[in-house]
Amino acid sequence: MKSSRKSTSNNSGLYYMYGKHAVLAAINNKNRYIEEIYCLEKTFLELKNKINRSNVEIVSADFINKKIGYGQPHQGIIAYIHPIFFSNLSQMSFCENIDRIVILDQITDPQNIGAIIRSAAAFGITKLILPANNSPDESGSIAKAASGCLELVQVAKVANIKNTTETLKRKGFWIVGLGLEGKAKNLNELKEFNKLAIIIGSEAKGMRRLTNESCDFLIKIPISNKVESLNASNAASIIFHALRTI
Repeated sequence: MKSSRKSTSNNSGLYYMYGKHAVLAAINNKNRYIEEIYCLEKTFLELKNKINRSNVEIVSADFINKKIGYGQPHQGIIAYIHPIFFSNLSQMSFCENIDRIVILDQITDPQNIGAIIRSAAAFGITKLILPANNSPDESGSIAKAASGCLELVQVAKVANIKNTTETLKRKGFWIVGLGLEGKAKNLNELKEFNKLAIIIGSEAKGMRRLTNESCDFLIKIPISNKVESLNASNAASIIFHALRTI
């Protein structure tokens, strides 16, 4: 298994990642440290050229189910793993010219967050920010929904979204909020901004007031008047396609 260093932290935050795409991507991430990989014998035989035998323990399906809960789609492999979420904005790497950041406000469903991470990576957007409070910690559910893309996106949890947007503005970013009260426009116009942070709120609650007020302007996705709104991850995919850097 590849790792740039052995973590010296305690077990706080460690979790079980599951699923082939998620675990294999983690193995190939030099910034990720994995304590142990557990898999079924048939899964090991299938993947033995992609995983290091010294880090693998062959176990039963019952062992895996007891670790992550029955009914999870583990595909015969799990890993006990150290998280890679950043704890503040300063740990992120920024680009000199064109740069894109996604900020999620009041989105708490791990499946939604994982799906948004996957969509962001698909369109070349590699930075995502979550509030430290009222958003889930890094988990197997997020990693599984991201289908390996969690290893491709820098994710930071910050104490205060409004303060974070002010910091980003000083770095040259425009802050754009996605909301029903925004103006429907040609989303391709967003490409005119070299540095842009897009804030996406939950389908039910939208952005919080202070987050809303921190935006330079608001937009909305033009949709049929017969449909009230889109799921956050679906809306994110549309925005990311318009902002794509690939």
